Amino acid sequence: MGWGWQRWLTVFSHPAALLTIALIAIHQSIIASSSYFLTMLIELFQQGGNYRHYLYLYLGAMLIPYLPGCLSFISLQRWINRAHQGFTYGVAQTAYGLTEKFRDSMVREQVESIVSRNSFITIKEYLSFVHGFLGFVLNSVLSMLVLGLLLPGNLLTGYFLSVTLCAGFILLVNRAISTRSAEIENRFISYSDSLSSIWENTTLGNKLNYKNWAFQNWHLGENYYKGSNDLQSLKQCGNLVLAAAALGPTIYLVLRAVEDNSAQPALVAAIIVNLTRVFHILNSLSSLVNQLLEWPSMNARLKVMFRAEELLLSEADIPARPLSEVTLNGQPISDYESVAISLKHVQQGRFTIRGGNGSGKSTLLLVLKKFFGESAIMLPAHHGRLRWDSSNADLSTGQRTLQQISEIVRGNDIRVLLFDEWDANLDQSNREAVNQLLDEISSKLVVIEIRH
Repeated sequence: MGWGWQRWLTVFSHPAALLTIALIAIHQSIIASSSYFLTMLIELFQQGGNYRHYLYLYLGAMLIPYLPGCLSFISLQRWINRAHQGFTYGVAQTAYGLTEKFRDSMVREQVESIVSRNSFITIKEYLSFVHGFLGFVLNSVLSMLVLGLLLPGNLLTGYFLSVTLCAGFILLVNRAISTRSAEIENRFISYSDSLSSIWENTTLGNKLNYKNWAFQNWHLGENYYKGSNDLQSLKQCGNLVLAAAALGPTIYLVLRAVEDNSAQPALVAAIIVNLTRVFHILNSLSSLVNQLLEWPSMNARLKVMFRAEELLLSEADIPARPLSEVTLNGQPISDYESVAISLKHVQQGRFTIRGGNGSGKSTLLLVLKKFFGESAIMLPAHHGRLRWDSSNADLSTGQRTLQQISEIVRGNDIRVLLFDEWDANLDQSNREAVNQLLDEISSKLVVIEIRH
């Protein structure tokens, strides 16, 4: 799946996004007007005219921007939260019902890493970057247009020459930065996945596991750190070139205008009065183009984040038949599809799947879950992370299993129950209790189970 407009909608299609952009525009427009008010204030003061209203306007232009500026950050946080929520539920909806992907450990680890550890940080940094980027763009463009009305036209020419030089350089390095950024983001996901297994590999005190984890973690960490250092060096070398391109033309034109013996004194005074503002704008341009260098990097990170959906939608190779003998109620099965069809119209009963390790018993359950869809519910062998209505943290494993089964059959439109070795970690008394409950349920529903 490509980087389409649907992805952009996930990030930008929120009311908070429009409000944030509007607040940034108001904020920067008021700031840009301050240059005009200050220039007119000084001009009227020098001429002995009534400058008070420009003084009030200037002071207001310095004070009022704080309100839309602060509000834009509040709106930005709402935007970040909504975008993250949209992404999370988008991945969840894409993943829902993809039982063929359930046992793909590589996809699982990457999707869980992206969604639980990387997505919020990536979206927050990306939208914070957009917030700052829009501020710099509007600050530079609006301020320079105002000064263009007040100062010689050649300064405005110098500014746009700087912009052109910077844009040309960015086009040259954009692809290299984007490619390296995507590579480094993938390295970070691998490193973060390794870091997430710190608990098991340290607290048990198993020397072998700790040694292997530490070696792998060090290797992945060094790989990520080196790549991020190299990328930052590339960006800052580019930043030096961009700073020269941003400042050089205007500095040259300012010096020419001031040293020109035929220049009007009022013109020279206006240039000097606005020099601070001119260089503030040029510094904003320098910061802006520096952020333009970051833009491909930020986009690359966002694309890697959306790779979670691509991993989920990639084709999965599901075997059509068991790898070795698998039986259903003692009868050998030849292929999975025939089992699903034979159970299609069954209304109740208990069916037990048996077979050796790696024979394909769990795959059969997944095929049946896919076949029956939402009319079936499946409890894998390791289902401790499934969420339930009631809290069962203080219950034993057997009590928890009984409670979960009772919740499944209570008030749910479920016709088929699929259990993968429910008896694996139960003591004798709990095993008997669960077995009796399943016997009762199988008189009304279909129970399909894998047993030792």
